Amino acid sequence: MDTSAAPADEQEKGLPLWMPLLGLSVALCFTLFVGVRVFPTLGALLFPPQPPLPTSGEVRLLLTESKGLGKDEWLYGTDLNACEVMRYYADVLGDCRYDPSVNCNVGTGIGLSVSRGVPIPVGLCIGKQVIGAYSVTWAVQVATNYVKDGQTHFRITREVSN
Repeated sequence: MDTSAAPADEQEKGLPLWMPLLGLSVALCFTLFVGVRVFPTLGALLFPPQPPLPTSGEVRLLLTESKGLGKDEWLYGTDLNACEVMRYYADVLGDCRYDPSVNCNVGTGIGLSVSRGVPIPVGLCIGKQVIGAYSVTWAVQVATNYVKDGQTHFRITREVSN
């Protein structure tokens, strides 16, 4: 008689093969669940969104400022008509308010005739973008009638909050 063979009950000691696989599957699902929520926020912190700029015409950066934690400003100059710039930001951001003295609804011009060099405020556009757990508020102020650095200037403000 061979005594080296153990009974069947003693040979099946240890974990079944499916248990570690199940544990790895649960860990992978948890990692994906957390990663989908965390990675957009980390990406926005490491690479903050840049301001949206008109694609037509020449746009020049004139000034950039950090106004504090989570708040930045850029000043741009362009030869584009101020009403064209306002229409672009109305499409991108949505909520725009025009200065009552400016007539951007008729043709492509500004309804005022003021000597060159006296800046004319045209309007303000505001929009919000959600990135992960944070929201980014964009505000664009447009003015025209400048002599230097293009006829239209627009100031973009980015404010990040949670």
